Amino acid sequence: MKRLFGIALLASLFAAMAVPQCGFTADKELTVLFLTKSQGYEHEVIHREKGQLGFTEKLMVDLGKENGLKVIPTKDAGLINADTLPLFDVVMLYTTGDLCQGSDKDMSSAMSEEGREALLEWVKNGGALVGTHTATDTFHGYAPYTQLIGAEFARHGQQQEATITVKKHPITSHLPESWKLTDEFYCFKNVTNTFTPLMIVHGGGMIEDFYKETGDYPIAWIEEPGKGRVFASALGHRKDVWENPAFQQIILKAIKWTARDLN
Repeated sequence: MKRLFGIALLASLFAAMAVPQCGFTADKELTVLFLTKSQGYEHEVIHREKGQLGFTEKLMVDLGKENGLKVIPTKDAGLINADTLPLFDVVMLYTTGDLCQGSDKDMSSAMSEEGREALLEWVKNGGALVGTHTATDTFHGYAPYTQLIGAEFARHGQQQEATITVKKHPITSHLPESWKLTDEFYCFKNVTNTFTPLMIVHGGGMIEDFYKETGDYPIAWIEEPGKGRVFASALGHRKDVWENPAFQQIILKAIKWTARDLN
């Protein structure tokens, strides 16, 4: 019954959010489920007030309208299941904690353990996953997810400007080889090192000692598990980062690349 309700709800959302394509061109409009559930700390950019979409949720809906994407923001992790996943081209995450546990931060449902398994299998069988900022701060200790997303959040220092070396790839083709950005920079543990780094942050030039000790390390990467594609980036804590056109292009291109609409 819950799955049938979820499918009906999504169908109504599709109808309500139908928009003409512009900006990027594609053979079909890509559908993106943007999950922003927080079982742990809820970031300001995805916080909702009085039932209104959070800052990043609204921004992604607007960017979608301009670029041939149908972006559906939700905090209902229960929508991730074997029945609903085939309705989407891309799943995008700005999530924290164990999404299979309930949360008093919103009234939405948790993800079932079967839904979590379905997400992993969906990606490996050709699905597209885009992980933003907190995606590595999700499902701590659950090795299959860490293997899929590429690393596990360990800690971060104060927000600061850092220098990022950009690797050549269609996702990053608009960026300079050396890019400066002010954000909250995650450090990681349980890094798989099976991915392809796209952006390397220079820890040696940052404030805290643990950054200096870490040295240069990946802050964004891609991987192709099985038949699927994954993009993960720990950038995106701040509103002004999401407002940055260069960062917006990274996210838009990542969605297109993971959906095999950009190569």
